[in-house]
Amino acid sequence: LLYTIKFERMKLLRQKSTLLPDRVFSFLKSKHVPQVTSFPDHCNYGPGSCPDKVYAHNTVKNILTSASKATGDSNKHCSGLFGYPLLASPKGFFQWWFLCEEHCNELVQSIILDPPSTMTLKMFDDLSNAICLFADCVKFIADNPPSNKIAEASAVVNVNAHNYVEILNTNLFLYQAIKSVSDNKDVMLTLGEEDKIVLNSFLHDMEMSGIHLPIDIHENYKTLMSAIAESGAKFIQMSYQPVRLPAENVPQALKPYANHKMKLHESKAKQDIFLDNSGTDHFMPNVREFTWTHFNEYNDDRENELMKLLTLRHDLSKTVGSDSYADRELKSTMAGSPENVNNFLQNLHSEIKPLVENEVEHIKFAKSGDERHDFSEPTLYPWCGAYYPRTLNEKFLIENHTQGEMFLDMLEVQTVMDGLNRFCEEVFQISLVSELPMMGELVDDKIIKFAVFDAKEGLIGYIYADLFERKNKDSRTCLHTIRCGTKTQLPAVLLQCSFQYNEKSLIEWQYPKMSLSQLHTLFHEFGHALHAILGRTKYQNTSGTRGPTDFAEIPSTLFENFICHPRVYYSVIAPQCPFDPAHFKHGTSTLFNTPYTALETETSIVYSMLDQQLHSSKLPRLTTEVSDRLFRDYSHLNMPDGSAWHHRFSHLYFYGARYYSYLWSRSIANLIFYNMFYEDPFNESAGLQLKEFLKNGSSMDFKSSLDELVGYKFGQDDMIGAIIEPLSEFKNAYLDKQDISKKWW
Repeated sequence: LLYTIKFERMKLLRQKSTLLPDRVFSFLKSKHVPQVTSFPDHCNYGPGSCPDKVYAHNTVKNILTSASKATGDSNKHCSGLFGYPLLASPKGFFQWWFLCEEHCNELVQSIILDPPSTMTLKMFDDLSNAICLFADCVKFIADNPPSNKIAEASAVVNVNAHNYVEILNTNLFLYQAIKSVSDNKDVMLTLGEEDKIVLNSFLHDMEMSGIHLPIDIHENYKTLMSAIAESGAKFIQMSYQPVRLPAENVPQALKPYANHKMKLHESKAKQDIFLDNSGTDHFMPNVREFTWTHFNEYNDDRENELMKLLTLRHDLSKTVGSDSYADRELKSTMAGSPENVNNFLQNLHSEIKPLVENEVEHIKFAKSGDERHDFSEPTLYPWCGAYYPRTLNEKFLIENHTQGEMFLDMLEVQTVMDGLNRFCEEVFQISLVSELPMMGELVDDKIIKFAVFDAKEGLIGYIYADLFERKNKDSRTCLHTIRCGTKTQLPAVLLQCSFQYNEKSLIEWQYPKMSLSQLHTLFHEFGHALHAILGRTKYQNTSGTRGPTDFAEIPSTLFENFICHPRVYYSVIAPQCPFDPAHFKHGTSTLFNTPYTALETETSIVYSMLDQQLHSSKLPRLTTEVSDRLFRDYSHLNMPDGSAWHHRFSHLYFYGARYYSYLWSRSIANLIFYNMFYEDPFNESAGLQLKEFLKNGSSMDFKSSLDELVGYKFGQDDMIGAIIEPLSEFKNAYLDKQDISKKWW
């Protein structure tokens, strides 16, 4: 049937295929979806200009109390969600999907029938962009719907989009069309470096789905993929599921804290209590132990579901000709292979082990003071591994600075957001401008909309800051892509946190606050947001965070380094106070507010090793056997009998065989930081160099580009050293000088 299409229609399609979203998506165009060189009508901002009256220094209180009552120019017109008019009603979701599918089908026809050329790549990317424009936006709305009707509509079209993507990934004609480009020598000579990278990316993605295999094997692949998605969803649901306990089995001492940090969900019958894991953060040792042991108790159903997921992934990798699922997943990453990842983890563990042993002595000393009823030598368990380093970090922050307690008290959300804006202005010449949203643009009226301005380019994107907790909101801290950025498409992202919010406290001028760990998480996710906003590539498939995980996590980890630097922390939290190194009793180490991280790093190594081994070529008999062995051989934490913490480790699904990326990215982020920002974190020249690097997304050779950014060709030893050296510096400057000789045991 494809060949019955009239030549005139195909010619018209070829002429207009580059106009996405102008052609079929013209109904989506509004003043909130401008081209890079255009700006919203009500702003009238141009390159180099920013409106002082709506600057980001508007306090969070003003935004929160006025968002739902806004009467500015931006509210004169009713908009749909995120500025898309069709998303103003449930019916519009189906209309958008119908038009999206129609347009995608036309692009598919043109890709298949046209001779191979550079235009094939452009149309292929347009096809990907058309789906992503719809799916990225709708996926967030489905997870955070403003109403039940919107929830139903978004859920249905979200499934439709997912199924359509699977159809495209298994379309043999599409694969042959893109393969014909790589097989055509004349066409290949006309491709630039970015074109070749995106071509290889398209081929890799389609071959990952087994499209190049015989039909019977390919059909088996599709069956396995469907089963993996189903099993993964079930495992995720089970990993977050609270534990149901008889009320009489829960110690009475825990119940008064039900409304504090520990959540005890009591059933209507008042006979059972549902326990989640938030009690592991509690200040009482017995609460932490009770919560952790019960929440992470071994469960046959979770073990069976995890083994089912691992078996399906193992079968899938064998179906497409890979040695293991890890081998399949790592081919397109910076690491490249499971062997490189395992070498990195083993060598890092060997180097960090002495530092962990030293830190553990200090943690034991802190624990003995916290649990003075126990005069035996303290034993560190998993529920100690996060709590005590965090409390010691706060203690160090207070002790190290003459006004340390004030620093913790000043962690207010609006103070941090203002400080983050000032930092971006000084280092990257980028400003965040708070802007009143259009009516109906947001899923909740407490979301803050920021227009992002570059000093030279003007408006470069939008960040929606969904910072505060609310009923039925996904509690994860993460970044959602709403619209990917290219040279012709303005990006928009949503930064999601869950800070506690109380309207009464705002009336009393008590602004929402965050903890030290939440501050680091906010900067981490903002690093992702900036990476996405800066993306200006030719193809959306390589823009911003669209790339290998071990590359995409580098900017976010780098921003954690920034907030750990005393000068940046000082500037963000207390801008009215001039920075003075003399105020720091133990020196201005760059691990100023998170020095106790050796044990945390070791635990991440164990998690990464487990992820690799569970996805290796040899399936375990029981996952608990692998977990127990790794903790016994590589961790200083004692794992209680009968526990299965990894049953709650949802990253085994989300980051299957790629959890190592956090450590890998941290090592490279440290290299960048110590070579470019260590002496001066406000180095504008280095900031602009980093900004240009981030604009390229993944449309470049990763290693050579990073070598150029760092200033030399680095290897795995340099990466490991970049993690070890800051910890060694803290040990020599502080830990070795502490007297822990008077041990309780």
